[in-house]
Amino acid sequence: MGTHDQHLKLIIRGAVTGLMGFVLSGPVAVIIVTWLNPQPPWVNAALFVDAYHPVQNLPYYLGFLLLAGMLMFSAGHYLSFADASSGIRTNLLLSLALTSVFTALIAFNYICQTTFVHNLALHYRPEYESLIAGFSMANPASFCWANEMWGYGILGLATWLLAPYYKGKSSFIRWLLIANGIVSLASPLWSVFDVNWVMTPVGFILYLLWNLLMIVMMIAIIRFTSAQAEKNNL
Repeated sequence: MGTHDQHLKLIIRGAVTGLMGFVLSGPVAVIIVTWLNPQPPWVNAALFVDAYHPVQNLPYYLGFLLLAGMLMFSAGHYLSFADASSGIRTNLLLSLALTSVFTALIAFNYICQTTFVHNLALHYRPEYESLIAGFSMANPASFCWANEMWGYGILGLATWLLAPYYKGKSSFIRWLLIANGIVSLASPLWSVFDVNWVMTPVGFILYLLWNLLMIVMMIAIIRFTSAQAEKNNL
């Protein structure tokens, strides 16, 4: 297997890992948490602690798969594009850099929920109230939700920058990448005006639609890149 084929395999592995992360940390984990120990709508830290259970961190643990997958996915695109003189390679490098920023921002959120907020909840004291309110993602007005929205907005820009890679190869994938960029960037801009929208029924519906968009996009890229790798090995 040549170096180029290895890079194509990296795209596939990244897309598969990212897809697993989106599905498991999103719909699957949410259903499990809702079934076992749901967290009621945010009122204050004391009520959050009363309803807290470590299983509520399942989406964040599974989310690390998503982060690892997106890094591999972006790196594979950059490494597999051989024309160093092309402006497309610059786009791919910027995409990789932005994906790294996304990974750092969202990993911060996951660490906060699984370790920082987790310990504050388990060993709750009244003086922890402002910290829990400020960092728990049960509270839509927390810093971590603002960080989440901007993190995924940056990922949307990173996927948008990947679109030229598919020019002349797959218009369907190219437009999916652009659509994800537009939708993802709209979320933090909306949050600037009212971050509470993320916990509304409209926010939940848009979250499901965004997950569907990402799933379709990842499956399309897996199929396209697998076919390309097989063609190279004929």
